[in-house]
Order: sequence, then C-alpha cells, then structure tokens
Amino acid sequence: MIGFMPSIYKDELAYSWFARYFVHSGHPAYAFAIEDLLERKNTRPDVEFINYLNPTARGIITKMIPMEELVLYHTMFPYYRFAGNARLYNALKAMAASGEGAHNLLPVSKNKTSGQTRHIKYCPLCTDEARKRYGEAYWTRQANIRGVDICTRHNCRLKSTDIEISGKQHARLYVAEIVIEDMEAEPVEEGLELQFARYLAEVFQKPVNMDNTTGIGEFLNSSLEGTKYLSARGKMRNVTLLFQDFVEFYKELPNQGITKLSQMQKVFTGYRWDFYEICQMAFFLKISADDLANPQLPLRTQTEIFNDRVAQLYAQGLGCHKIARKMGCSPTTVKNANRVQIRAEHDYSGRKGIRRDDWEKMDNDMLQQVRSICEQIYYNNGDRPGHVTVNAVCRALGFPDKRFDYLPKCREVIYGYEEKKEVYWAREVVWCYQNLLGSKGEEGISWRDIRGVTNLRKDNFIASFPYLGEFTDEERAAKIKALLQAQNPML
Repeated sequence: MIGFMPSIYKDELAYSWFARYFVHSGHPAYAFAIEDLLERKNTRPDVEFINYLNPTARGIITKMIPMEELVLYHTMFPYYRFAGNARLYNALKAMAASGEGAHNLLPVSKNKTSGQTRHIKYCPLCTDEARKRYGEAYWTRQANIRGVDICTRHNCRLKSTDIEISGKQHARLYVAEIVIEDMEAEPVEEGLELQFARYLAEVFQKPVNMDNTTGIGEFLNSSLEGTKYLSARGKMRNVTLLFQDFVEFYKELPNQGITKLSQMQKVFTGYRWDFYEICQMAFFLKISADDLANPQLPLRTQTEIFNDRVAQLYAQGLGCHKIARKMGCSPTTVKNANRVQIRAEHDYSGRKGIRRDDWEKMDNDMLQQVRSICEQIYYNNGDRPGHVTVNAVCRALGFPDKRFDYLPKCREVIYGYEEKKEVYWAREVVWCYQNLLGSKGEEGISWRDIRGVTNLRKDNFIASFPYLGEFTDEERAAKIKALLQAQNPML
C-alpha cells in the first residue's frame, strides 16, 4: 500500500516518478512498488507512457496532479501531436480514464531508429543540477525525444544508458539516481544539429492544441507559397526540387529522418505524422515553432493573390505578355488567371449511396438535436462548461469528422455557439471561481485551486482577463484577477 508519494518534478517522465517512489517507499524489491502502483503486478512499466493504475494509486495520484496533466506534461504524448485532433482527443481521454491505451490509439513509432535499439538518455549537466537542487536525479522527457541527441539547455551531448525502451524489456523500475554515474559533459559546437535539436525541443514543449482542425499536411502545403517550390499561380508543386534541396540541407545531420521522396509526399497528403520528419520539413521551410504547434492556413491563397494582381495589371492596360514578364510566369498562366471553370454539380449519390435529397432531409431532421447537443456542451448542466466546436459535436453524436460538411444548416447552428479560446477560458475561470465560493469562500480560494480544476497555463489566464467581465460583474472579475496576480505578480 502506498504510504508516501514524492512530488513530481518539472518535465519528469511518469516512469521516473514511479521509480523514485520505489526508492522512497523503502520496498526491498521493485516488484512490490509495481504492485502498489499498477493494476497487474507483473506489468512492464512503460517508459514513455503510463500503464493501468490500480484504484488506490490512481486516487492518490489524482489528488496530486490531474490525470490529463500527467499525460500531457509527463509522458511522450506531445511527440504525437500531428496525428490529428480527433485521434489525440480520444487517446488523451482513454489514457486519462484508464492510464493506458497509447500504443493502440496513437501511431507510436517502432522502437528501432536507424537499425539501433533505443535506450533511455540523460544530460550529465541536468543531472548534476537536479542532484544539487532536489538531492536526486530523474529521467526527463526532453532528453528522450526520438532523434534528439543533444541537451539544448547546456549544448552538450546526451548520454545513453543500457536501459532499452522496448516492449521486451523486463518488468523493472530503473532509478536514475542509481543508474547514472558518467557525469562527464561533451560540449557540442554551434551548427545545424544543435539548431535543429533546439527546434525539436521547442516544438515538443509547446502545449498540444486539440481544438485546431488544420491538417499538418495542408499547413505544410500552404507554407510553400512564395517559395520556388510552388508555381507563380500556386497550382503546381515541385516536390522533386524540394526533396533535392532538403536532402542537401540535411546531408550532415546524424539522424536523417526523411530519406525518400515518397515519405515527403505522404506528409504533404496527410498520411504520415512522424514528429521528427514534420519538424525537419518545417525547420527547412523556416516555419516558427509557434506556427508549427498551432498551424493556421493563410486567409488568402497564393492563387487568389496572383489572380488579383493580374486583374490589377490588366486594368492598368498591360497585355498578357508584359504581365507574364512582371509576374515571372508564362502568358498561358496569365490567361488562365481569373478564368472561372464551370464544374459539374457535386454528385452526393457517390458517397456510400446517400443522395443529395437524403443529405438535405438529414440536415433538417438533425437541426433540433444539434441545437440540444450544442447547448448541452456549452452549459453542461451547470458543471464545467464545454467548448463548442464542430469536432466536439461530431464526437457527441458519433459522427465522422467531415459529416457536417454535408449538413450546412446544422453547421451554422454550431458556428453560432463557437467562441474564441480566450473567451472560453474566461467562462471556465468564472465558473470555477463561482463553484469554489460555496465550498471555500472568497478568502479560501487560491490561484492553485483554480489552476488545478481548469488546468489552464499562465499565458491562458492572461489571455482570459479581458473577457472575464462578459460572464460576471466588474467587481468579481477584478477579484479573480487579483487572486491570480497575488501568487503570480508577473501576471
């Protein structure tokens, strides 16, 4: 039975936390610690994720940290951020509910990279700092990102242990403080490998945004606009040239990632989600870590901008040949600009036998149910409010992701409930504050109480401040701001 559970450290793997519990518990063997924590005592503790926890351990752990927060900030879950928001949402909920499911719900890569078995890694300087600050070492997530061999905090080479990250590994808890002995740091000079390692680490540490519906392939395609890899009108993509330049750019990188043109094409078409490969492409295209973590499509495409510019030049009296020279394209491309091609009306009957009339009937029949679902998500019967999105309604109704593309009336109902994230955060903070008033009173509420319920980060709180007044009076909004600022003067 668990008598004492140590605090979890920043960026510490849950596996490392459980290993430290084994040391602090005083158990003579790790098997007893595993029995305390996991549902089955013969389970192999997962280095990168979390296994099924037994009810007692789960109850103690959730009092210290919410399960979703444990998954998001203490497992390798962010490595799979590009797998699609619906898939991520289902995986997060399953892992938070049961403690396991990552290998079934996420596209977890095989354990071998470039023919070599992966091992737990660590930074000797980070270890030294941890021992001075906490009195013990621990395994971090950042040191174990696939493909990263450098500690970007100290610009030194990561050390590899003999502990395999493998499904065939023995059921054992390896304690960092006991395992780590080699503390000699190997500096790394400034260069491509170090710069790319920083980029990978920065993207990995960004919050996982599961409300963003922009596909990563679609976003990378849009990022080619204005480059030599996309035609002047934006209709043709030269992937072959892109791949050649890409290979030349990364030729001296130890971990190559993308080595075939087909791999790059699958990323663009949305059939490949590998974190390392996507970061490689984004880094090459000079996409910032913020933009990659929260991809947004441009308001206007290159084709639209090109067509407008051609129309302006025509209006100035220029002919197609002069315009072609100005725009750096062929006269034929100029002639095709703004040419409207009349397309045949979409045949809905080709979609699993559903006719257009059937879609219209479904659209009308579903209206009231969609309104009810939106209202239920938004108000949640007085419990924690929900964020109404097309994906959230799809999940509630068990619909495929694109179903509302064919139900325009229902989609408009959903759009009527949608709100900016900052507004939703404000609504959530006000609800939490009012909920805590009954049990703790104004004097008893702390910033940590609100953060523990809402799981919002400091930057989320800051963003919500301007909208608090929309959901409560000015006096209470001021009290909430003061409460958050009391323990965090920088807010």
